[in-house]
Amino acid sequence: MRPDIYRVVTSLAAPPATGYLLWRTVRDNRGGRYFRQRLGWSLPEGPFDFWVHCVSVGEVWAACSLVQALASAHPRRRILVSTCTPTGAETAEKRLPSGTRHTYLPVDFRGAVHRFFRRAQPRCALVVETELWPNLFKACRERDIPLFVINGRLSRRTLEAPAWIRAVLAAALGAVHGCLARSQEDGRRFHALGMPPERIRVLGNLKFARAGELAREVPEASPVARPYVLAGSTHAGEEAALADLWLRAAPTDRLLVIAPRHPARGTRILHELQARTSRVAVRSRGDPITADTAIYLADTLGELTWFLGHADLVFLGGSLVPIGGHNLLEPAALGRPVLVGPHMEKFRGELEGLQGAGGAIQVSGAPELAEELAALLRDPRRRAAIGAAGHRFVHDHGNVLERYLETLAELCPEHFTPGPIRTSASRGSDPAAQAYRLQGGHP
Repeated sequence: MRPDIYRVVTSLAAPPATGYLLWRTVRDNRGGRYFRQRLGWSLPEGPFDFWVHCVSVGEVWAACSLVQALASAHPRRRILVSTCTPTGAETAEKRLPSGTRHTYLPVDFRGAVHRFFRRAQPRCALVVETELWPNLFKACRERDIPLFVINGRLSRRTLEAPAWIRAVLAAALGAVHGCLARSQEDGRRFHALGMPPERIRVLGNLKFARAGELAREVPEASPVARPYVLAGSTHAGEEAALADLWLRAAPTDRLLVIAPRHPARGTRILHELQARTSRVAVRSRGDPITADTAIYLADTLGELTWFLGHADLVFLGGSLVPIGGHNLLEPAALGRPVLVGPHMEKFRGELEGLQGAGGAIQVSGAPELAEELAALLRDPRRRAAIGAAGHRFVHDHGNVLERYLETLAELCPEHFTPGPIRTSASRGSDPAAQAYRLQGGHP
């Protein structure tokens, strides 16, 4: 009965949701393709052997290494990657193997979902992290399409949702052939929501595989001519706080580079910064950086890794405000000392691991962040030690991609190469792999 409630709710929501999509398309200049494909029209023509769904940038990064490995192992098979956001789409089109097609995922309305399956005809589905769409999953089950959740992540708030929502999500999980979770806690949460324990494998965080490859993508030359501290993936409320603490500290030899999570906010951020100082340069305008420049707004897409690779220090946004944080494995993999704020719920496991290894620092808020920044900028040896510890931590977890490929081959041999699959990241057998499985099939 509960899934019926979901169908009624989505049917009633269709007209206003379509209007909202149109408004967002016009407001953010997202283009006609975004609007049409979100409603299930103008989709790439299948069949596709593998369909990988990623919500946005973070999920695309998580899936990159896996998609590349699948393309290498199965060069004649077609791969479709879907996202929900334009930033995710741009990342996918830049980072994924040539020949991989991209589409925006239709909204979870029955008509749009059916149009997607009629057109794309996927034969195997891999959904990254935490996207549980009931109509989409039901359509996979009706068509006998093997469906896997990879790098599975589930928040505590999902388990605290109203009973009818939990019932709908539990019914959706019934269509999932296997959940490859990133942590024991995520495995327990999927089980608590209704996933049979025999379908759960805890393999570790797939983002380790991607992070380990980043160094090859960083150009040797720095993106700016001055030493700088990077505030990456920032959100509303953080840019102003960071500017205030930076201007109070008045460091004369370094620049503060702010790279917002959503560059489309650039104009609003610039107004906030200019209300505090005139010493601001903007990358999208090609502004020169002078000795007097205090803050550089890097409001462009696709350059975050470059900025990460040459920063003296990295503060990761989404953590001073209650967003839940962003992926701190990337700067750690590049040997950068990492600071984060108090709100890191989405990356609690990664933070605890890095902190335990000495590769990251968490602060309680902006005042403590200002103190840590000042202390670290005075102490290059400590910065180097933190960066080296983070790099070692990421490198030591580099076999995660192999575990994912081997497990997919075990669970679905008709679509994945049977037996162990060796990749460029492989370093032989991994004696710790069994520790990532739910012992006896139970969390």
